[in-house]
Amino acid sequence: MYGYMSYQPEKACYDDFKEAGVRLFFTAVYAGDRGINQNSGIRPFRDGFWKGYGSYDFSAAERDFRRIIAGSRPGEVYLIPRLMVEPPSWWEDENPGELCLDAQGTPVHHSYCSEKWLRDTEEMMEAFRDWLRDSGFSAYVPGWHIACGNTEEFLRPNHHPMQYTDYSPCALRAFRRWLKQRYADPDALSRAWHTAYASFDDAQFASPAQRMFGSAAGGALHDPAFEQQAIDTYAFLNEINAQAAVALCAAAKRVTGGELVIGAFFGYSTAGTEEGHHAAHIVFESDAVDFLASPFMYTDSRASGVDWGFPGSVESAMLHGKPWFMEADIRTCLSQPISRCMPHADPVVNRAYDGPVWLGPDTVEGSLGQMTKALARVLTHNTAVWWFDMWGGWYDHDEFRAFHRRARELYEEYSFEGGSGNAAPAAVFLDDAFFNRISPIEGYAWMYHELSKKLGHTGTPYRLFLFDDLEKIDPADYRLALFGPVAEWTLPKLDALRKWKADGRMLVFLDARNTDTFPASGIGTGDAGLERQPGDALITADAAGQIVSILRRHADYSVYCTAERTPSSDLLRRLILAAGGQIYTFGGDAVYASETHLAVHAASDGLKRICVPYKASLTDVFTGKTLPGNESFADVEMKKGETLLLRITKNQK
Repeated sequence: MYGYMSYQPEKACYDDFKEAGVRLFFTAVYAGDRGINQNSGIRPFRDGFWKGYGSYDFSAAERDFRRIIAGSRPGEVYLIPRLMVEPPSWWEDENPGELCLDAQGTPVHHSYCSEKWLRDTEEMMEAFRDWLRDSGFSAYVPGWHIACGNTEEFLRPNHHPMQYTDYSPCALRAFRRWLKQRYADPDALSRAWHTAYASFDDAQFASPAQRMFGSAAGGALHDPAFEQQAIDTYAFLNEINAQAAVALCAAAKRVTGGELVIGAFFGYSTAGTEEGHHAAHIVFESDAVDFLASPFMYTDSRASGVDWGFPGSVESAMLHGKPWFMEADIRTCLSQPISRCMPHADPVVNRAYDGPVWLGPDTVEGSLGQMTKALARVLTHNTAVWWFDMWGGWYDHDEFRAFHRRARELYEEYSFEGGSGNAAPAAVFLDDAFFNRISPIEGYAWMYHELSKKLGHTGTPYRLFLFDDLEKIDPADYRLALFGPVAEWTLPKLDALRKWKADGRMLVFLDARNTDTFPASGIGTGDAGLERQPGDALITADAAGQIVSILRRHADYSVYCTAERTPSSDLLRRLILAAGGQIYTFGGDAVYASETHLAVHAASDGLKRICVPYKASLTDVFTGKTLPGNESFADVEMKKGETLLLRITKNQK
């Protein structure tokens, strides 16, 4: 599935993408009357259609639909509306008891716990469905993309980074019901929270001070022995975010009679504690959600020469039958600040949208390097994609048009070939539940962003999974398993881990000093740091002499255990090599690989030696040229930010 979208249809390149063979288009439709980002101050892109109870005006959506269709018949183009269901200001004025509140009582849009908001939103969806049917546009619409929350991505709303929510009465009622299901009786809750409650009606959310500062790991973590109230608060808020996404998609399913595909942005498990995406399994396991979506990570403000990882587990979503759309909002040399090209939506009060993250490379060549990098990640991870021409005109260039013609063909060829077979030697496991323990102001909250960046410089690809899915992953597909901090190693998880302890694999455990990794790694901690046994390789120690990292070699597998949160790219590369994994380049370049394709995104200028694990030829899919080499590697000069996308053809001899 290869699509296109723009926030500004007046300046979008619909005809160019149609000529490139694209038939799937997304377009934004707004129920409310405010900008999509609460803390940036951005103003509305389009008029909202929800004017009052039973009162709707779809004229803005109709203009956009007609621009995209432009005379095409049903079946020639397909439209998926991104339906932003945030309610208008009039609804909030009439429903003050249904709003999300911070600890000071300041409202920040609706509460995800509001049952009235859900009921009213479903009624609004019915009106949208009726308009699609009566206007004839329903013949073009195979599905809906449900959007909600900050930046349309189900992120917890706030006006500034230190605004802690949701302290509303409807959220507190839902929290108390949740606690009753979890603890069954007030005495059990009292023991866990070190309180003396006579009723669940006595329970309160953790305060901002309790949420902001932990008592463990130098303030970075909440200790379950003393801070279960804060941990339960985060667990509940994360579940509520996920349940809201499911509830809205379920409402869309009911409204459309189950005949359309319904999806949402969700599953940003690498995001911070306060973002609200750390119960992704609820969405992954729901029959109401047919597809998921996200942008790439904004690593180094979308710089050249670095990998842009996925913000969530694309692989785990697919294990649950959920395809994932990558929103390829790739900036180019034609990208301009919103203040120039969409002044009606510019915040005016600040310059939030003028920073480097909104600008692309200076040249066409640099832009193509970024675009090819995004395409390579999409192809080698079997994701769907829409190219997001955000403010319009980003791809309005002959060379960009030629890129999309070839990229769409490649995508179609790849799909007909059955997609990408795994070539990643490393499987990375992230535990959503651990984020309930993380203080939002400490480094743990963004450790996976840093880990993703460092993995992106190892010269080989990796796959990211939710720890919940450990039992579903076949160790035979990987040489190394890397585990971030885990909330609890249960017996089923330990049983699943035993299957990895064979065939010379490497098991890597991060942050062993501050989390209980001993049951899984077999390496304990003591007064001197990690506990070293005879035969263990001491990798690093700190200035006080405490052991920070140990490598323990068993007869049929090895364990690397470290107190560090994110080892260096060089060390990660060495561990992958020690486990027998393939490294494709050794210069810090970003690499994407499948069984049939290989891409290198240059982290620096210079000669790159591109290695493959068998005798093969490497052919540039855009130029058709075969790289010179000795059949197991090729040498090629590259500039920083350049991307080569190559087809691997094994020698028949």
